[in-house]
Amino acid sequence: MSEYDEGYQAGRNAPNIRESYQNGKAIGNMAVGGVALAFRLLVETLVASPFLLFGWMATMSWSFLGPGFGTARFVGIVAVAYLFYALLYVLKGVAIASRLRGGRRWLVPFILCLVVACLVPGWLLHLLIVHFVATVNPFLAWGISALFMLFVYNRYRFTEDYAPNLGLWAYRRGYQWAIT
Repeated sequence: MSEYDEGYQAGRNAPNIRESYQNGKAIGNMAVGGVALAFRLLVETLVASPFLLFGWMATMSWSFLGPGFGTARFVGIVAVAYLFYALLYVLKGVAIASRLRGGRRWLVPFILCLVVACLVPGWLLHLLIVHFVATVNPFLAWGISALFMLFVYNRYRFTEDYAPNLGLWAYRRGYQWAIT
């Protein structure tokens, strides 16, 4: 074999730098996507935490779901959590309709909605930060929690005539109940 052929074969058999770069970039993108997905799952769980906690507390005494934490208990927790989610939208409908009618009676359901949907997740986030990052400044922990409470408040839009499809039926019931 000539020197040219040997060099040609060595070049063909050498690792491809472009392919290595593309593989590294793909692995990096998957890692960033995985971290973003985990962060999104944590945020969604914190937003739904009051309803999941209420569902868990309500189903703990139900013996017909079985002694442990099985599928039946999990389905029961999710079902009760959805009922509490719907109750939140009933209260929101009552608050919006009462506000449109005038007066200050709309403040009671509005404050209940704020406590359940904003303060509980913010407080739980504060507890997570304080217990997992022991050296964090308390003002920073409360600041992050306050920003998260504002994020949740913005998500639920408690002062707007709006409800997502999942809770629209409950919102309409509360709105009609308060209007009539």
